[in-house]
Amino acid sequence: MTKIKLKGLQKSFGALNIFKDLDLTIEDQSYVCLIGPSGCGKSTLMRIIAGLEEADGGQILFDGEDVSALGCADRDVGMAFQNYALYPHLDVAGNLKFPLLAPRHRGLYSKKEIADRVDSVAELLEISHLLHRTIGQLSGGQQQRVSLGRSLIRRPKVLLLDEPVTHLDARLRYAMRSELRRIHEVMGTTTIHVTHDQQEALAMSDHLVLLRDGGIEQQGPPMEIYTEPQTSFTAGFLGDPPRSIGTVPLRRVCHGFELVLGTTPLALPAQLGDACEGLTDENVTIALPASAINLASAGGAPIAGTVTAHEMIEGAQRIVLDVGGVRFTAQSAQVRHVAIGDSLSASVDISRAQLFSAKTGRRLTTKVKETL
Repeated sequence: MTKIKLKGLQKSFGALNIFKDLDLTIEDQSYVCLIGPSGCGKSTLMRIIAGLEEADGGQILFDGEDVSALGCADRDVGMAFQNYALYPHLDVAGNLKFPLLAPRHRGLYSKKEIADRVDSVAELLEISHLLHRTIGQLSGGQQQRVSLGRSLIRRPKVLLLDEPVTHLDARLRYAMRSELRRIHEVMGTTTIHVTHDQQEALAMSDHLVLLRDGGIEQQGPPMEIYTEPQTSFTAGFLGDPPRSIGTVPLRRVCHGFELVLGTTPLALPAQLGDACEGLTDENVTIALPASAINLASAGGAPIAGTVTAHEMIEGAQRIVLDVGGVRFTAQSAQVRHVAIGDSLSASVDISRAQLFSAKTGRRLTTKVKETL
């Protein structure tokens, strides 16, 4: 398959700089997810790799060959989009084989090879029984499989997926995640998957690239990025619910350091306090997972806050507490009858906190790991 390397990539739209000297390596046969907030450049980056958008500078290398000047059709890239772009007047078989019948491919494939490829892709995607149905007779999930099959039938070097399951209902999204991973394991095609759903990215990727303002905020194995965020932005972006992020006072005391949440001082354990050495009394940014905030107030350091929001998600209750102007999300399997404006007490396991510089957003420690 193909190893992709971007070197010094530059892209602007008028006065707006999207990428400035961006470097990225995507290994052969890997499944890479590009994630980030809206406007971070993830779809633009995918379009540049595909050849649908021209970079203003830098190089795009496929297995060491510079393809920057090649058009989309000459890069041997397959694409599947959020909108299926299927032909409603053709049946499933007609849609699948359409790329092989394009004028530029005329004469390259015999009728038997085309039929064999249609059968092979249909079997892989488990849609063999749908080959003679029209597109209007298919469900959303079935249409997505056809769209994916049309991208795979040429056996491209690179597969690009632009939010391929976003529009499906929750059950179909879950099923298609597993299917996409299964297909990748079988085909081994280098795959780049663009999504705004960080849970989807964590579940599916071998390598995660978090983009922010046209640059790479952090990249690596998905669970490594989740457990070891190097910036407060990364810490607050990943997870469901994401970690609570807030800026709080840090004070040096005789036994080390303490943070102040609302009016409650919380002594830092040695492993966190060591990272604060060299700091004077100043603010730091704290990241806390919802599971570190216990509404039962059993153990940990007690805090008090005001309920600003609450919801039920998959059998768990999430409650957002305002503690001295900083909002923290707690999650509990025990359902409480609360209303916005209620006062609640909770306990915090401060040892599970992660600390970041309030000035730079960079991690102050890499010793504390968090699990989903």
